[in-house]
Amino acid sequence: MLSALEASGMSVAELSRRSGVSYDAINKVKRREGASTSAENASAIAAALGFEWDHQEPDAPNPTALVPVYDIDVSAGHGSIVDAEEHISNLAFSKRYLLDMTSARGNQLAAIKVRGDSMTPTIQHEDMVVIDMTKDNLDYDGLFVIRIGEALQIKRIGRGSKRTSVMVIADNSLYPPVDTERTEIDVVGKVIWYGRKV
Repeated sequence: MLSALEASGMSVAELSRRSGVSYDAINKVKRREGASTSAENASAIAAALGFEWDHQEPDAPNPTALVPVYDIDVSAGHGSIVDAEEHISNLAFSKRYLLDMTSARGNQLAAIKVRGDSMTPTIQHEDMVVIDMTKDNLDYDGLFVIRIGEALQIKRIGRGSKRTSVMVIADNSLYPPVDTERTEIDVVGKVIWYGRKV
């Protein structure tokens, strides 16, 4: 972990902010040879650095992988403007379950909250989605988080009227599909999972 921190070039203060682990706990690990920290702290630090902390108890039946959660709302509507992103927590998944969905890891994944109604009934207001940021090819249909101009949106992508465009589609009739030039779209990633409160 220490080598990963040094390679990242991240300051202790920045890592503390991103991971939620206290400055003193991180500084202790960095400055004292052989120093240790809790498994929870180690997992949070690792996620902030973009890798998985693989330490498990010998008999642990369900090793987990962490997906970073960012303080961003993606719009299921006309789009929301995002000025900055802050890593606020992590979602824990079974490693096997996550591997069934994607080969992406660490900071190649992101969990963010959805606001708006354009993707109902598939995605509802305040659902959480996980996006795979390695998947940015709009030749494949699916749900994507995209940026058009400064607006961040979640939409279904389909075939456009010509090779240079795609259809940006809502999942209900309140928002008509829009034939959009690919050059106008910045792809953040493909939605691979969603969850909601009950």
